Amino acid sequence: MESSFWWTVLGPVRGRREGREAGLGSPQRRALMALLLARAGRPVTMGEITGALWRGEPPELAANVVQGHVGAIRRMLEPGLPRRATGKWLLPTPGGYRLAMTAETLDLLRFRELTAGQPSLGELVEALSLAVGEVAEDVPAEVRSHPVFTAVSEEVDAALRTAADRALAEGMAATVLPMVRAAAARRPLDEELHARLMLLLHADGQQAAALELFGETRDRLRLELAVHPGSRLREAYRRVLTDVDPAGPEAFVGRDDELKALLERLPQPDEPAAVIAVTGMAGAGKTALARHAARLAADRFPDGVLDVDLNGSVQALTTSEAVRTLVGAQDVGDPAALYRSSLSGRRVLVLLDNARDAEQARELLPGADGCAAIVTSRDDLAGLVAFNDAYPIRLRPLALTTLTEDVRTSFARSYEALSPAAAGLFHTLALYPSREIGSPEASSLIGATPQQARLLLAELVSTHLVDEHRPGRYSWSGIVRDYGVELATALSADQRDLVRRRLFDHYLFNNRQATSIARMKLTAMPPEAPVRPACPGYEAERRMLRTLITEALAEGYGDYVWRFAGVIGDYLDRARLWPELLAAGADALRAAERTGDSARTAQALRGLARVHAGLRDYPTAIKLMSVAMSMFVRLDDRKSLAGLHLGAAWLRARAGRPAAGALHADRVLTLVRQGDDPAETASALNAVGWFEARQDRYEAAVAHSRESLRILADLGVRRAQADTWDTLGFANRRLGRRREALVSYRRALSLHREFGARAAEAATLRCIAQVAPDVPTARQAVDEAADILRELGVPETPAAVVPAADRQDH
Repeated sequence: MESSFWWTVLGPVRGRREGREAGLGSPQRRALMALLLARAGRPVTMGEITGALWRGEPPELAANVVQGHVGAIRRMLEPGLPRRATGKWLLPTPGGYRLAMTAETLDLLRFRELTAGQPSLGELVEALSLAVGEVAEDVPAEVRSHPVFTAVSEEVDAALRTAADRALAEGMAATVLPMVRAAAARRPLDEELHARLMLLLHADGQQAAALELFGETRDRLRLELAVHPGSRLREAYRRVLTDVDPAGPEAFVGRDDELKALLERLPQPDEPAAVIAVTGMAGAGKTALARHAARLAADRFPDGVLDVDLNGSVQALTTSEAVRTLVGAQDVGDPAALYRSSLSGRRVLVLLDNARDAEQARELLPGADGCAAIVTSRDDLAGLVAFNDAYPIRLRPLALTTLTEDVRTSFARSYEALSPAAAGLFHTLALYPSREIGSPEASSLIGATPQQARLLLAELVSTHLVDEHRPGRYSWSGIVRDYGVELATALSADQRDLVRRRLFDHYLFNNRQATSIARMKLTAMPPEAPVRPACPGYEAERRMLRTLITEALAEGYGDYVWRFAGVIGDYLDRARLWPELLAAGADALRAAERTGDSARTAQALRGLARVHAGLRDYPTAIKLMSVAMSMFVRLDDRKSLAGLHLGAAWLRARAGRPAAGALHADRVLTLVRQGDDPAETASALNAVGWFEARQDRYEAAVAHSRESLRILADLGVRRAQADTWDTLGFANRRLGRRREALVSYRRALSLHREFGARAAEAATLRCIAQVAPDVPTARQAVDEAADILRELGVPETPAAVVPAADRQDH
C-alpha cells in the first residue's frame, strides 16, 4: 500500500494522494465514495448503492450513473488509468464493488485497529482523534441516514463512552474533555453524552461549567422536546452538586462557636446575599473552617458550591483569572459582567479562599438573593465589612495556640510514621509554590519515577498529611503547609537549590514545545486575526508559570526567568493576552539586565517590542526596536538585526507607513545577503516583494518573488513557498495578468493544503475567486472558503480570508 495514500470518513470525506487532495466532484459521487469507505474494504452491492443515493425509487438508468461514478473514482484514485480499466483500488465484486483499503490508508480501519480488544486509554484517545466530526458529515443527511453510516457512528460513540469512563476512573479527564465537548456540541439533546461531559468538567476542576451545562441542557430539553432531564443527567448533576471537598486532614477542634456563627449567617432563599469574612494569621485554620461549613451547608444551595483559591499570599489571581476558574470560560472580556450573567437566576455558595484583600474579593461576590460568599484572608478585610456588610469571623491567636498544639501532636505522629523517602517528599512539598500537586510534578521534585512518587504520595494520604481530592491530584491545607515549611528549614542550601532547579526544569521540559518570545525567527509581526480560545487545561499551568517567574527573579535564578518567559510567552501570545505577556517580557528584561548579558537584553527588548505592537502601541514598539537594533549592531549579530528590521517593516506597514516599511525590508535583504543562510534570504526576498507590491512596484515584486521561489525550490523547502506564491499572485493580478495570477494562487493553494494550513487555504481560495476564468469556478472557490471558515469557527470577514499580500488591498 502507498503510505502517502490516505482517506477519511470519520468526519468530512477527504482523500490525499502524494500530498495532494483528491477532487471528488459532484455531491452524488462524494456520497458513493463515502459509502464505499464506510464499508471499509467490504463489498457494497448495487442495490445498497442505489438505495443510498436515491431515497425511494431509483431512476431507470441508475446503474449506468453508478458505473460512470465508479469509472471517475477509479481515475481519480489512479491518474492515468485507461478508461474501462479496473485498477487496484476500486475492485468489482459479484453484484457490486469493494475498495481495497487497510489501516494504513483509511481512518476507519485505523480506528478499529486501535479500539480492538481491550484498548488502553491512550489508544482510545488516539482512535478518537481520528473522528473529527460526524461520520461522512459533508454528505447529504438523507444519505447519512443509511444503516452503514449509523453503524459506524455507533462504533465511535461506544469508543467515546468507554474513553470518558476510563478517563474518569484514571483521573485523566483533561485527555478526553475536548473530544467529548465537541461531540456534545454536535448532539445537543444527547443526555447520556452531556452527563459524561458534566462529570469530566467537574473532574477537571470546572464545577461551575458543569452546573452551567446542566442548566443549558435542561432548558434545551424543555424547549425542544417538552421533557425533563432523565435519570443519567440528574444523577450527574447530583454528583457535581454534592461533591464538596471535606474539611481536610487537620482535626476540626475548637471552632464550634465560629462554625455555628458562620452557618447562622447563611441566608434563606428569599433573603439578601450574605458575605462572611473569615480572617486570621497563617495556619489559623481559615480554609478548614470555610470548607467544613461549605460541606455542611451544601444542600442549602441547590445550584452548587463554587470554590477558588485566590492565591493572595503568593501570586494573587486577577479578576479575569478567578472568573475563568469559577465559570470555566476562557474568553473573558468583561469579567464582572460574565460572572454576574453566569450566576443569574442561580442560588450558590461561593468560597473565595486565600484572598489578598477586600478589593480582590469584591467583584467575585454573588449578588442574588439566597446566595452567599465565604471569604478567607490573612488581611482583616475591613473593606468588605464596611462597604459590603460582611460578617467578620476573626480566628484569634489564643484559640489558635490551643488548636495548633493539638494538631501539631497529630502531625508529629503522622510524620514520624513516614518512611524516610515519604518524609523527604513531605519536606520538598513545602518548597512547592502551590497547595496542589500531581504525581508527575512530585516525581520531578524528588528525582523519582512517577510510579515511585505515586506510592510515596499514597503514604502521605494514608497518614492524613495530604488528601487525594481527585484521582491523581493531591492537596493539603494551609496549616499542613506551614508545618512542612517548619520541617523544611532542616534542608541545606544545596538541597533547597536542587529542589528549586528540579521544579524549574520540570516545567521547562513539559513546555518545551512552546516558542520563546525572546527567540523569534525571521517572520512577520503577529497577524491581526481572530483569536481562538486557549486550551482550558493550561489556565492553572499559566498561573504556576507566572509564580515561578516571580520566585526565580526574586531568588536570583535569572537564567530560568528568561526561559520561563519564553514558555509562558507562547501561550499568552496565541491567546493574545498582551498585558500578561508584557509582564513576562519585562521580567525577562530585568533578569537579562541583572546578569549584564547584552545579547539576552537585546533579545528581551525585541520580545517586548513585539508585545507593544500587539497592544497597538506602535511608538513604544519602534523605540524598543531601535534600542535593540543598536545593541545588535554592537554585537555584530546580523541575523537578529535582520529579524528586527523585518519586524519593523511589518510594523511600519501596519501603522500605515508602507514606504518606511519598505526601507526596513530592503535593509533585511542587504543583511541576509551578507550571510550564508539561503532560507533567510528567500524569506527576505518575499518580504521585499510584498512591500514593493504595496507601493505599486509590481514588476519588481514579481522579480523578487520569483528569485525567492528559486532559492526555496533549490533548498527543497516547500512550506515557505506558499506565501511567496501568494505574493506573486497578488502582483500578477495587479498587473492584469489574470492567468499568471491564477496559476500562482493555485500553486499556493496546493501547498497550503499539503501542510494543513486551513486558514491560509481559505484566504487563497478567496483570491482565486477574484481571478477565476468563469463564474462557476469563482463561486466554487468562495463556497469552499466559506466551508473552511465555518469549520475553523472564524467569522467570514474580508480580513479573515484574504492572505497577507492582499489584506491591505481589502
